[in-house]
Amino acid sequence: MFELVGRLVKRPPGPARVREGIPILELLGTHDAELGAQIDDSAHRSDPRSVPHRRIDMDALWAEVVRDRGAEGTPRYLDHDWQRTELCRRSLVKLAQEFSSDSYGPDQRVRFRRFGMVNWLLQTTDSPEEPDSQHGRLVIRRLRDREFARRRLFRLTGGSSAESALTGQVQWWAQLFGLVLAPLIWFRLWRLVGQEYRWLLKQPYMAPADPGTFTGFALRLTQPRWGREDPEQISRLMVNAFLEDLRVAYRRRHPLRPAGYRRTAHCTAWLQGATAANGGRNLARLIATVRNDTGAFDPLLLVLTRPEDPREPVQVRNVNDDPSPYDAWLEELAGPVRDRSPGFWYLPVRIPAPVPPDDPDVHLHAGRTARASRWQLPRPPRWAGRTVRRTVAALLVLATVATTAAYVRDARADEAAWSRRHCGLDRGDPDAATVWKTDRTNECVGIAPHGFAFGAADARVRTTLRVITRQNEEAERIHEATPDRPLITLIHLSALLSSPGGHPSGSLAYAREQLQGAAAAQRRQLDATRSNAPVVRIFTASAGSGMRYGRDVGREIGELMRTDPTIAGVTGLDQSRSATVDTIAELTRIGLPMIATTLSADSLPGYSALYMQVSPQNRREADIAAAYARHMLDEGRLKKRSVRIMYSLDPSDTYSSNLRDDATRSFESAGFHVTRQGYAPDTRLGNTLTGATPSEVGKTACGYEGLVFFTGRTEDFMTVAESVNTRCGHTPPAFLGGDDIGRLGADPDKRRSLARVPYEFLDFTVGSAGCDGQSDLYATMRQLFPEECASAPDTSLDGHAALAFDAVNLHLTALAHLQDTAPRLPLTPAALWHGLSGIHGDDALDGESGKIDFGGVVDQQVPIDKLISVQHVEGGKRPRQIGFCGLLGGSEQSSWCPEPEIRRSH
Repeated sequence: MFELVGRLVKRPPGPARVREGIPILELLGTHDAELGAQIDDSAHRSDPRSVPHRRIDMDALWAEVVRDRGAEGTPRYLDHDWQRTELCRRSLVKLAQEFSSDSYGPDQRVRFRRFGMVNWLLQTTDSPEEPDSQHGRLVIRRLRDREFARRRLFRLTGGSSAESALTGQVQWWAQLFGLVLAPLIWFRLWRLVGQEYRWLLKQPYMAPADPGTFTGFALRLTQPRWGREDPEQISRLMVNAFLEDLRVAYRRRHPLRPAGYRRTAHCTAWLQGATAANGGRNLARLIATVRNDTGAFDPLLLVLTRPEDPREPVQVRNVNDDPSPYDAWLEELAGPVRDRSPGFWYLPVRIPAPVPPDDPDVHLHAGRTARASRWQLPRPPRWAGRTVRRTVAALLVLATVATTAAYVRDARADEAAWSRRHCGLDRGDPDAATVWKTDRTNECVGIAPHGFAFGAADARVRTTLRVITRQNEEAERIHEATPDRPLITLIHLSALLSSPGGHPSGSLAYAREQLQGAAAAQRRQLDATRSNAPVVRIFTASAGSGMRYGRDVGREIGELMRTDPTIAGVTGLDQSRSATVDTIAELTRIGLPMIATTLSADSLPGYSALYMQVSPQNRREADIAAAYARHMLDEGRLKKRSVRIMYSLDPSDTYSSNLRDDATRSFESAGFHVTRQGYAPDTRLGNTLTGATPSEVGKTACGYEGLVFFTGRTEDFMTVAESVNTRCGHTPPAFLGGDDIGRLGADPDKRRSLARVPYEFLDFTVGSAGCDGQSDLYATMRQLFPEECASAPDTSLDGHAALAFDAVNLHLTALAHLQDTAPRLPLTPAALWHGLSGIHGDDALDGESGKIDFGGVVDQQVPIDKLISVQHVEGGKRPRQIGFCGLLGGSEQSSWCPEPEIRRSH
């Protein structure tokens, strides 16, 4: 008998399709109590772990049901059929409590989700009366509370302590969502996807009257007697739910879920004294019926003990039959598939009488019984053991940690590399995506719509950019509040905010003044009272030293135009170099009109019809330089009628070579003896040219009795002047520089370093304006940049701000003209370019840098008779204007100026 039960208890290895069936074992005899105690002992002592089992005294349990629910006339009374259903429920509850306990190890627990749900619903109400209208809501609410109570997270967040702890610590809406809305949303979703909920709607019992929703099904279970449900169907539903929970727990799906592989013994239910009268036989019949109905294997060994009936319906076998009772039953199971009655699952076996104590072989039988009662269960696979599982879990955790650490390290390295490529900005910075650091010169270039300073350390530059950023935000707010005022964006593209190697640029003062001039024009436009006056944003952009990355920045501007249709034009553009020509070509390709502030090379207008400038050309600058040289000669400031033109040997410096050639022509026409002296620019700027250095040509200037006309760049002029200061500082030659030297005039620190070397330079603006003046530009600068005005006695405020101010105002004047002549025309780049050509005659701009008149000719891209002044610097003081040529309101130009261009054109 012990060998038979021990064989049925063992769970064979392998997938479900080759598992052996498990019969309902009926042990017939009068010694069931003694045998049950011995079987319990064997189940506890089995190796390597105990067999999950529970013995139920059916007579005692039936008596309990009758006592609780059999008294007629009481609210809890059940008729005989429902009493049998209640017996079934209580039996299954006892088995579920045993199999879900920790008695057999935490990894052997069975979670009875389906049966637990059915049992809870059946226990909700006991009344056969019709439920009230709120019954459904009450059931769902109690079911929700049950789900919350079963889950640790909701237990922690559902109490009043959690609410009081969060009060004042988090926002009220976050507290409302986390403590109220999120649990409700989770419960609604769980009712749709939870395994037990979906299973209840798909199982076969009670289905005909089911309305198709879980709520309707649940309400039927809470009031089965009122709904006149069939108690047989209720019993089958409970049994099916119980067996399905066992099937799921014992399922061997895959190695990643080893719990099913560690279950090597079937769950055993021992119904002691099961008869038809106490309902035990009925419970066995229900299990057999459900097995037939579902056709699914379940890992439950059901053992019944009862006295043998002389009229048994099936053959009763002896334990020592050959073949054994189980083998004979398996032969029938393996036979042809046919309709099986519930009785097929029964295997009745006669219990042999115990060996009498006086039997001579009692010791031999005791030894055999002791060996047979020590059940040896199959050991689970080593990989499914808890030690291996914990080891694998630890290795997985370590691997995950290592992988995560490597990922975090690589992510940080990638983030750091990305930040380095984008000038030290992180991904959250709004300017990071449109700025980058160059590999060759280590400069920050790109577009900064939100005020990035491109590495400039000058606090006043940063302050200027912050002012522009604030005004950009204000422009957006004005446009949003007043849609009739269109939003226009101008790009101020400069080469002066960065320098090779990331070193501070010596031209920041020059660049700062240009930005301040643009900011002043923007401010005045924001304050305009005209109802349809455009509001303007200014995006700063840097093309790197020498404009060498202008083409790349132009392409980035084109990409930005795809997402920002308000971009209409470009101002700025520094230094007449070949890289500047490439920049103009790229801006032309993307269709943006340009207004350059300081460019003066003669050839630039020929590269693009979209290009215009507010400054004069080099040929006019050369003519004025020659005229001023004659004036110097007349005043006796030159000992000889000769001029030495110093120029850069850099072939990419279009400005220097062009001004050199124009100056040669103009000075020769004025009767001067002309010599030309080239130099190789400072190698720190990335040049590898051969030739005399600026310092060497500076030494040769000492003792020169004519005029030294410098057509190069500010940084090279400083080197020349420093060499002169060292060699002949008390008797320096007469220096006249081109307009590029205006950068030096704008920097008080640089001027003071050359206090012994006086020099003059040509400038494209008027030098008499100041913060205390009444001009539009400087009155606005006094409002925006009071610190500049505070240092006005030492700082040049008379040049580059005016050019940038006029460049922005040219765009705005063209837009205003378009609004007057074609009010419905969209303010696009093409429309803006068309409007610029109309700035002439009475519509000319009376700018801060002089009058800007394009002459009314279609291909005229340079102002006629544009103002050029002569600035004198001595003793490190701020520049002083000593004359000018060109149109400036009603002022008369200097007497020594050449003939006006407009007169020559006629």
